[in-house]
Amino acid sequence: FGAAISDGLSRPEARQSLQSLDDFVRGLRRGGAGSLACLLCGTAILLAIIQVVFRDDRVAVPKLIPAGSLCATQDDMYDDRKALCQMGNTYAYAYLMRHDWVMCAPNMPGAKILRGMQDKYGNFWYKSSSRGDVREFYNTCVPTCADDRDTYHSSKKMCLVGNDVARVWLQGDGQSCAHGTAGGQAVRHASAVVGDGNMWYRPQETSRVRELYKSCQSTCAKGDSYVSSEHCEVQDRKALAFLRGDGGYVCDDASPGRSSLKMERGGTRHTRFWYSRAKGAKVEAWYTSCMKQGGFKE
Repeated sequence: FGAAISDGLSRPEARQSLQSLDDFVRGLRRGGAGSLACLLCGTAILLAIIQVVFRDDRVAVPKLIPAGSLCATQDDMYDDRKALCQMGNTYAYAYLMRHDWVMCAPNMPGAKILRGMQDKYGNFWYKSSSRGDVREFYNTCVPTCADDRDTYHSSKKMCLVGNDVARVWLQGDGQSCAHGTAGGQAVRHASAVVGDGNMWYRPQETSRVRELYKSCQSTCAKGDSYVSSEHCEVQDRKALAFLRGDGGYVCDDASPGRSSLKMERGGTRHTRFWYSRAKGAKVEAWYTSCMKQGGFKE
């Protein structure tokens, strides 16, 4: 503050104000009825000096400003007081904080720089001269999803549910998963936001969705009967009409659910179709493709 005032005193307005302050002090020494008024006037003069000083553009106020070209990406911020960049990359931050939903290359120079400049508040910093190394580290970071069958879509920044049992269950078409889980709620919320009819979740919810998947068990498709504890028989009337060639219905003949079926001949009307219970979700998904000839679903 003292340096700032010294700097501000070089300005003509400040010198004039300081002269007035000197006159005020002399008035107080003389005393008299006007002393109180002088005191108030002097206070106003002092405030004016402070205002003049801090109006000076040469007095720097430390703050975070947009990175521009000084930092690795536009997500990072530049601290003009520290002359350092603060990491703002979500994926790199999650990785360095040991979250399990993202992977980055561990031995990149940028990673080592950031680890070495973490402050007590958990923020990561780097010099502007290191922005190239940090940017290369950022580029290696990829979110992971809850299951190998799930896929990450960078345009949506979300994972697409590929677990057959969970997907069918979440769509309300059958199968068995635990109710009321945080993972189920996360998928339903994200899917409603995207609104394209598919099941999605944010990578940050990976651990919760993984717990949902663990609770899921494959069952026979809705409406089908158990032949044994491990096998199911097709009872869906639209699918049976298609399989027996009765006409009136068409189904996707190239679906994995269709190829999961085994046939047991017993005459046209008595031919039976069965499948492994483990394939129940695929068969159930196949049933949704069946529609009346002419392209109309019931």
